[in-house]
Amino acid sequence: MNIFPRLNEIIESPEGIISVWGNFGVGKTTFALQTAINTSNQGKKVIYIYSKPNFPSVRIGNILKDNLKEVLDNIVFIRTTDFIDLYKVIFNLEFLVLDNLEEKANSFGLIIIDSITDLYRLELIREKKEKNVSLNYQLNQILANLSYIFETYGIEILVVNELTRKSHNDQTEEVQSGGNVTDFWVSYSIKIERTERLSARNLTVRKHRENKKFELSSILTNNGFE
Repeated sequence: MNIFPRLNEIIESPEGIISVWGNFGVGKTTFALQTAINTSNQGKKVIYIYSKPNFPSVRIGNILKDNLKEVLDNIVFIRTTDFIDLYKVIFNLEFLVLDNLEEKANSFGLIIIDSITDLYRLELIREKKEKNVSLNYQLNQILANLSYIFETYGIEILVVNELTRKSHNDQTEEVQSGGNVTDFWVSYSIKIERTERLSARNLTVRKHRENKKFELSSILTNNGFE
């Protein structure tokens, strides 16, 4: 994932969609931007789909110390405003990839969706089960299409996801949003958590298909993860 060596060793050859998730403000967008910038620095193009209200231009400037224009020329930023908009954008991604192949430009190496479920969660209404079923179906289609792009074109997929909680046997567990739909399509997940030290972060990397877990630690600075 082009962040730091130990994580690269664990996810040396991605087998599908990778998600990074955690609570608000733990550094998920910083992680995603840093991954995009590192991929761009290797000469690969990046599609970065952003669904939050405020574009993180300050964080981009902090991570990028030089070569601002050269790096950003390799990153295509796409803003989505609601879940239907995100749905349409994802289903048109293949055309963007094919147009790039026809132009024989630098190939796309990474697609990032930040975030995959925040707009989805805004649409959920507990009293309207039929609508929620439809939203789950659309989320499933989005992730299926991203998986198809990975398998067909070899473009890595990183999705930023939100933390939610579920209760089971009188116990509450932190899970990533999207439930079984997300768990089905994600091959690796990276949970970022705060620690007692303000800038320190714990990262739990889970390889879903083999149900293996790896624990890492990192420092989050203004310039990204170190």
